[in-house]
Amino acid sequence: MMARVPPMLRIARHLPFFGFASRLLGVAALLVALSALAACRDMAIVHYNMGIDAFEKGDTLAAIDHFEQSVALRPTDPDAHFNLGVALVGAGRYQRALEELRVAADAYPDDPTLHLNLAEAYKGMGRYQAAKTEYEYALRRDPNLVEALSGYGQLLMEGGQYDAAEEYLLLALSQRPTHAMSELHLGWLYVYTGKYNEAAHYFVRGLRRLPSSSYGRLGMARSLFEREQYEQALAEYLKVRARDEENVDALVGVGRAQAALGRDAQAMSALGRAADLAPDRADVYEAMGDVHASQGHYPEAVSSYRRAVQLDPELAAAHFGLGRALEAAGLLSEAEESFQTALYHDPHNPEIFYRLGLLYALMGETTRAASYLELALERSGSDVELRARASAALRSLEEGVESP
Repeated sequence: MMARVPPMLRIARHLPFFGFASRLLGVAALLVALSALAACRDMAIVHYNMGIDAFEKGDTLAAIDHFEQSVALRPTDPDAHFNLGVALVGAGRYQRALEELRVAADAYPDDPTLHLNLAEAYKGMGRYQAAKTEYEYALRRDPNLVEALSGYGQLLMEGGQYDAAEEYLLLALSQRPTHAMSELHLGWLYVYTGKYNEAAHYFVRGLRRLPSSSYGRLGMARSLFEREQYEQALAEYLKVRARDEENVDALVGVGRAQAALGRDAQAMSALGRAADLAPDRADVYEAMGDVHASQGHYPEAVSSYRRAVQLDPELAAAHFGLGRALEAAGLLSEAEESFQTALYHDPHNPEIFYRLGLLYALMGETTRAASYLELALERSGSDVELRARASAALRSLEEGVESP
């Protein structure tokens, strides 16, 4: 779940000069051309300052319009290009944002906020190595730039570098304890690492400052869902949907929560809508597979999971779900292949080791079964419930009793 660090304008309001001076001088014949140029410059400044006002009020599209007019009237003003680039980042128009920011870079090659916004544009385009380079440059120029610390932390988090991400996000909060985006990023980091109570703590803090943040609401909902507080999770997902009926993440969340509450028809309705809006989203079909599997509709589950892994061959959860459905359908060799693929993409997940152990026990390969169950135990950490299941399966195996 990605969210941008709020982009930073170059707040440098411009004041009219030549137009004002020419009106005072009133040398009509000699200054006609100069006055025309001055009037053009004055209008560029008016639009520039109106763009700043609009952006600060949250009207990104109006800001873009004013900055574009300012650039058209005065194309040599690097601040106008800079702020147009920033507003375009805020609107998700990353390629155009890069073009404008690069123009500004000629005037401000070492400005850390310019490199921060370049990083945000690259991140939005999925060019993570380029984003990493820009974040690191910004932080070399200003090691205490909170927005860069936070954005870099999020980038590391999305790349699975959780320890390093946590370090940067906590450093951002040490510099500015009220930085809401760092709090929300930390919430998501703790969701990804299974620390759901800590996640909820940071989501509460971040949402207190940014109550309309869909990124934060979705995170809070996820932390509630993982703690099996399904009604509360559903309520949070519905809050996001109330603001944006076409939010696919919210629709998937609603589907999962409804399914967990046993409301399969409502679940499939939400997921069907998500599939209509985002037919190339693998997680939508993974969630559909989960609902079909919970109903015992294994052919439909297999079909949904296969679509998910076709769209995203690295989605471990979909390979795992496919393995479960194939196993339930009695296709054990295919199930083994799916579980092993899931393990390849998520090599530290103890649940996958556990399911492979059970599968090999079912296939009569007791040595391999015991090996995978022991690995599941070793990796289970603080997951008491998984440890109990893996221990029980090992005992059954030792006693020569097939594990359920």
